[in-house]
Amino acid sequence: MKEKKQRKTNAEQLSIVEKLRPIDDGFFEVMMEDPDTCEELLQIFMEKADLKIRKDTVTGQKSIHIIGKRSIRVDAYAEGEEDVVYNIEIQKADNDNHVKRVRYNASAITVNRSEPGDRFEHVQEVYIIYVSNFDVLQNGRTISHAEMICKETGESLQDGLHEIYVTTTGKEDSKIARLMKEFLNPDMNNPEFPKTSRRVQAMKHDPKEVAIVCKAIEEYADKRAIKDVIDELRVFGVTNEQIAERIKIKYNLSDDQIAAYLKTE
Repeated sequence: MKEKKQRKTNAEQLSIVEKLRPIDDGFFEVMMEDPDTCEELLQIFMEKADLKIRKDTVTGQKSIHIIGKRSIRVDAYAEGEEDVVYNIEIQKADNDNHVKRVRYNASAITVNRSEPGDRFEHVQEVYIIYVSNFDVLQNGRTISHAEMICKETGESLQDGLHEIYVTTTGKEDSKIARLMKEFLNPDMNNPEFPKTSRRVQAMKHDPKEVAIVCKAIEEYADKRAIKDVIDELRVFGVTNEQIAERIKIKYNLSDDQIAAYLKTE
């Protein structure tokens, strides 16, 4: 008989939710399901108080599949009113080449949003906002902007890709730096960031929102566990077919779910 998974009690789940912060992946994804919170954060990251997004496009978790290639799952996605795409990523583990990860995510989003026959002049503007609790660029700045330039003249090539790196480790006294300090606060309630604070408080104290967070965190933990198993098996040279067989039995997954796990980072 298959061993039944032990689920956390309500008290255990509530204890976990109390400790979660905006910088924590699963919590952030649920937080970003709220369009007003997403818009407020983008206004701060972009330093544009009047920035508006199409609120029907907002999602705290979006899978982007590229047929036959490595797919991605983005932490927060929204589209602006002027055919602009925004992707906000949360990263706590300094275990990869983050700049190249940003490049890949931007490429996947660009391809996903393109249609046959599109002229390149119509390729959407894409902003990747990479939020980490370590200094990706190691320059001591809370926020850093990167774009493609001509080395000889320093002029922007205006290719439509904008990379913004944001860290919680910055020392300056600025609005963005204060926001990043709140990303480390498990009980964020700062009037300087009213919509985000209101969202965090609801997720911590409103019974319906707490239930959503608990469910999302449980699912997130399951996904991370499956990904860790896949990564470990690949280190030992186990084929995708063998991996599929093992995780199908262990986690009771469908063929479509298995295919998604094997293709998605």
